[in-house]
Amino acid sequence: MRNPSRSWQFIRYALPGLPLAALGLPFYLYAPLWLAEQGGYGYSIVGLVFFAARMTDVLSDLPAGAWIDRYGSHRALWIGAWLLIASSALALVYLPHPWPLPLLASGLILLMLGWTGITVPWLALPVNISFSALDRLRYNSSREAMLLLGTLLAMVLPAILAPAILPSVLVLLLAVLLLTVCLQGSQAAPASTRVLSFRVLLTDQRTRSLALPWFTNMLANAIPGTVLILFMREVLHAESELGIVLISYFLAGLAGVPFWYFLARRVGNLLSWRIGLCSSALLFSFAALLGEGDVGWFIAISIGTGLALGADQALPSAMQTALAQTLSKEQGGAVIGARMFALWSMLSKAALGLAVGVSYLWLGSQTDGAVPPAWAISAVYVVAPVALKLLVFLMLGRRSIVTIEGGGQ
Repeated sequence: MRNPSRSWQFIRYALPGLPLAALGLPFYLYAPLWLAEQGGYGYSIVGLVFFAARMTDVLSDLPAGAWIDRYGSHRALWIGAWLLIASSALALVYLPHPWPLPLLASGLILLMLGWTGITVPWLALPVNISFSALDRLRYNSSREAMLLLGTLLAMVLPAILAPAILPSVLVLLLAVLLLTVCLQGSQAAPASTRVLSFRVLLTDQRTRSLALPWFTNMLANAIPGTVLILFMREVLHAESELGIVLISYFLAGLAGVPFWYFLARRVGNLLSWRIGLCSSALLFSFAALLGEGDVGWFIAISIGTGLALGADQALPSAMQTALAQTLSKEQGGAVIGARMFALWSMLSKAALGLAVGVSYLWLGSQTDGAVPPAWAISAVYVVAPVALKLLVFLMLGRRSIVTIEGGGQ
């Protein structure tokens, strides 16, 4: 029988995922399109500004990881990062648009910088508090399940609440975020005085071998989210069904987490991740055949690919935690956790920025009238992610990746 206090440790660690996801999904999914169409900026300008802000944000991850490895993650760090998120998010929501472009870019950069200050130490915590492969899987699965729950919350609230109430919900979610990050407490710097340099980290073959498929997979995941609304509106002509599609997708993702947890315990994280990649790519490819009136089929595809979502999130994170612990042991207990997850965070942000920049620049280049043609939207929404998923599957067959599976037991 599981110890209740032990279960609370996993839940307490995972809790920030709920407000982070509930706040993050509207920003990443709706904000670019809203700013392009309603904010008065246009597709190409939004693509360039988001890409520039994301690339600037990428530069903050490695310094943040180095600072946390050396000094720990104290409560002042959590609160300071929260203040950046709260102030910039409230300004972006409450102040009228359009803004001067440097001001818009500055607001986005401050929001992303606050996100870094919370997510890097939060993602790195399992490196120091997990002591077995099963613990790693539990911490990472709990976190991804809470993130999916927060995403579902972000989908449901706009459907059941009046639009006038939603700004108040933003304030409430920011308060919940403050509470949950403070529950993490202050993590003092590890006793070891030796901090592993980024040079050692980046020259390790296993790190480089895992970094490229991680980045490619994040790019494959980010591209569809960037243009989903356009796909629903211009290809399926069913924008009103967007909420049902998203709820189906993320609810299936939440339901699928236990399956991937149990599968990974039996066949390992790597094989389970590859199975998830193949199933997701195969199912999603059928979306290229859809058109007006096919929203029912699209919901079915969304449920199928949603079930594979857990494999895409918790399993590579568990592998990253194992690699960080293995490198630390090989280097005589050197501190590495925050640097390692700063690297993964940097790559994820670069993928998100590239997805918005490339997708919107492509759509802008194909737009003769008010909106891009359906074929251009389908090309970027379906074909590119499927090809990238299959490429990741091939990358994960290399021996340097396979050796990670046996590390950090």
